[in-house]
This record gives sequence, structure tokens and C-alpha cells, in this order.
Amino acid sequence: MGAAGALVLGGCSVGPDYVPVDAEALAPEVWSETAGAGSSRGVDIARWWEHLGDDELVSLLDRAFDSSLTLGQARERVIAARARRGVANADRLPTLDAEGLYSRTETGDDSFALLGAPAGEGIDVYSLGVVAGWELDLWGRVGRLVEAADAEIEFAVEDLRASWVALAAEVAREVVLTRAIDGEIRVVESTITSDRDALAIAEARALAGFGDELDVARARRELEANQAILPGLRADRRESEFRVAVLLGVAPGSVSLAEARMPRRDVVPGLGVPAELLMRRPDLRRAEREVAAATARIGAAQAERYPRVALSGSLALQGMDIGDVVNPDAFVLSAGPSISVPVFEGGRIDSRVAQAESVERQAMLGLRASVIDALAEVETASMRRARSEERVDRLGEAEASALDAEELSVARYTAGRVDFLDVTEARRARLAIERSRISAERDALLRLVDLYAALGGGWPVPADVALAAE
Repeated sequence: MGAAGALVLGGCSVGPDYVPVDAEALAPEVWSETAGAGSSRGVDIARWWEHLGDDELVSLLDRAFDSSLTLGQARERVIAARARRGVANADRLPTLDAEGLYSRTETGDDSFALLGAPAGEGIDVYSLGVVAGWELDLWGRVGRLVEAADAEIEFAVEDLRASWVALAAEVAREVVLTRAIDGEIRVVESTITSDRDALAIAEARALAGFGDELDVARARRELEANQAILPGLRADRRESEFRVAVLLGVAPGSVSLAEARMPRRDVVPGLGVPAELLMRRPDLRRAEREVAAATARIGAAQAERYPRVALSGSLALQGMDIGDVVNPDAFVLSAGPSISVPVFEGGRIDSRVAQAESVERQAMLGLRASVIDALAEVETASMRRARSEERVDRLGEAEASALDAEELSVARYTAGRVDFLDVTEARRARLAIERSRISAERDALLRLVDLYAALGGGWPVPADVALAAE
């Protein structure tokens, strides 16, 4: 096949070809905040929740990935993007339409017509045939639009992955909040048990004449005050269960979480190098695909400047009798090329090219901004997690001291050496410190979840994404 034939069949593509973004050029070489980051890459961040030691969390996420309405919408967007690509690619191919026609033409006695029925007569025309057309994509206009559509499929898939990452993080956060509430409930219930013991001691001392009713009233006040904490905590827990149900795509109230301890906090991922974020985070991968799509549209806009060549033809069997539509000798054949050349467009084409180039520059700036935001999310999550762990350690030491002080005050009160007010203050301090320690553990876990999400952890099973993108 000669060069002319190759040009006709394959054409050429005007406009810039997309050059993949250099990830290392967009990101620094090292992280500025690495405190508390994992020293190795042994933790698999694809399904990071499996390392937290909470089987119910794993089960909930498996349910969420199957039933989440948000994921369902994201999958449908992939399907819609595939359909749009099919529409764009169809312009590359010939079209063939079947066509049937019947018309009745009548003229008056004094009419004059160059074509059609003679004056004063009527004509019936029957026709049955096919019409074909094909616009040759000589300059790659349609090819560039298909390139853009391919990129749109890819960033629809990345949106699906991003939804998966976000869903995993949201469910994990709600489970962590529920576990923290369970921890607070256990602490308060333990304190209530101690309050009942203290009330019994105060009543016994008052009955024996070693104390007074004021101590009894104080002990009863502390008991009632701590009992009043529980309804609010249980309401918060039920509200968290409602939010989990919404994330799973089921009615609130249909999900109940078992009472359990907090998940593990010592499974910290290695940060890797900053440039790896562009290959891992779905939102950054999507932004890179947006640049590719915008680049392809520049070529499609530039191709509007060049001539369009189309081949068209029709073949029909037609005549004045209905039987002519099956008579081979009644055929009418028409075929030939057509060409259209833009001569004066009022600057419309140049404006479209300028618009496409601006969109491409916006997409690149958006990618750079997204990379910076992603880097900040990782740095912040890593730093916050490390600081939260320090707070947990400090509060653990304070809790031990507070517990010793409470036990000492109770022993002295039982021996009649101190007032009950000392016991009350020691117990209040211990309860506040224990709840603060649980809050710090919760924050450390939430920051760990943030870190996994910031690193792009939580992609779906690859086969699922591939299926959605086919």
C-alpha cells in the first residue's frame, strides 16, 4: 500500500501528543515529617484494615464494598464513560442506513414543473434501499476525541478507586469511634462500681458514728453524677452505628456493633518516597488522566482547521409501482466523495483551540495543586499520629499515678484519716484522666486511618475494577 493509501486509511493526528507526567519533578525527594512513620514497607496498605486486629471491621468493610450506594454510583459512572467512548469511536466507522419511501405527487392542469409529474397528472413513487456514509479521519480529529474518551474511562475508574479508599476510611473511623465509646463506658461503669462501694462505706461509717450525713450525700452525688454520663455515651454509640449503616447502604438501625476493645495502633505503614503518591493515590492518578484528556482535545480542536472528506452513496430500487422495489432493473445508484473546507469561521476555530489549550494548562495546574495537597495530607497525618501516640504515653503514666492516689485516698478515708472530699477529688481526677487517655488512643487510631487513606490505601480488588472498566 502506498503512502496515499496509508494516509486515507490511517490518517495522521494533528496536535500535541501527551507526554506522561514526571512524578519526581512534582514531588520533593524526601518527606519533611517522618516522625512515627513505619520503618519498612511490610504492611500491605491495599487492605490495611486487616492488620488492625478487628474482625468485625473486616466483615463490615466486606459488606460495605458489596452494598455501598456510593460505590454503586461510581461503578455506573465507569459504565457511562465506556458508553461515551463507544459514541466517540463510532464516528471513525462507516454508517449504513436502510431507507424506505413512498410519495404521491399531483399537479394542476396549468402547472409547470421541470421535475415530477406532468401537468394535470399524479405520480406514485415507491423506493427501498440503503444509504452509506463515511467521514475519513484524515487529521485525527475523531482519534483525538477517542483518546480523550479513553482517558475519561480511566479517571472514572480512579474515581471508583477513590470512593473505595474513602469508604474504607469512613467505616474504620466509625468503628474506632464506637470502640472508644465502649472504652469510656467500661471506665464509667467501673467508676460507678467504686462509687457504690464508697457509698456503702460512707453509710457504714455514718451508722457507726465515725462519719456524718454530708459524706453520705457526697458519695451519693458522685454515684448519680457518673450514672448520668452513661445515657449520653450510649446515645453516641447508637448514632455511630446509624452512620455505619448509612455507609453500608442499609437502613439506620439495621447494624449493631459488638462491644470490643480498640484496634491495634502499632501497624504503621512506611511512607515510601513522595513521588510514589502519584502512582498510588486515585485522586492524583485521575488528575493526571485529566491532563491526558485535555491534551487530546487540543488536537481535536486543531483538526477543525483542515478539510473534511467524506464518502457517501445510496442504492435504491424505486419506481411508480410497488413491485418496482423488488425489481433489480429499477435500481438507482448514487456515490461519490465530498469535501468541505473552512473558509471563514469568525475566529470560532481559533477560539476553540485556545480554549482547549487553556483547559490543558488548568488540568496541569490542578494536578500540581492536588500533589501538594496530597503531600500535606500525608505529612499532617503522620505528624498528628506521632503526637497522639506521645499523648497516649503521657496520659498512661498520669493514669497510673491517679489510680494510686485514688486507692490511697480510699484507704485513708476507710481508716478515718481524711475527709471523703479527698476521695471524691481523687476519683474525679482518675476518671478524667482515663477518659482523656481513651480519647488520645482514639485520636491516634483516627490519625492512623488518615495516614492510610492519605497514602491511597484501600483500593478494591483489581479484578473488580477491571470488570467495571471493561
